[in-house]
Amino acid sequence: MPNLTININADLLHQTKIYAASQGISLSQMIKEYFGEITKIAPKTQNSAQVRTILKRYSEDKLSRKETMALLGVDYGELILMMADNLMPLPTLPEPEIKEMAAMFSKIWRSSQ
Repeated sequence: MPNLTININADLLHQTKIYAASQGISLSQMIKEYFGEITKIAPKTQNSAQVRTILKRYSEDKLSRKETMALLGVDYGELILMMADNLMPLPTLPEPEIKEMAAMFSKIWRSSQ
C-alpha cells in the first residue's frame, strides 16, 4: 500500500490524533475513511445503503453537517428530510453549546420583557 506524506501544523496534528482516539480509530484509518467518504459518487447514483451509511455517520456526529451535505449534494432542509425519512435522529449539540444557547435565549427573553 502506498504511503502519503503531508505537512501539517503541529497543533492541528495533535488535535486530530485526539479526535481519532476519541472515535476509537487510528489516524490512518480516519484519513482512509474520510478520503473514502469525500470520493463517493453523487446521491442520484448512490444506492440507498450508501446514503444510509452517510446519514448514520452524521447522526452519530462522525461527520459534520457541512461534510454530510457535500457528500449527499443536498442543502440543510433536504438533509433534515432525509434524516426523517430514514428514521434517524439529528446529532445532538455538545452540552456547552446547548447551555450557551439557553443563556442567550434567556438574556433575549428577559430584555424583551
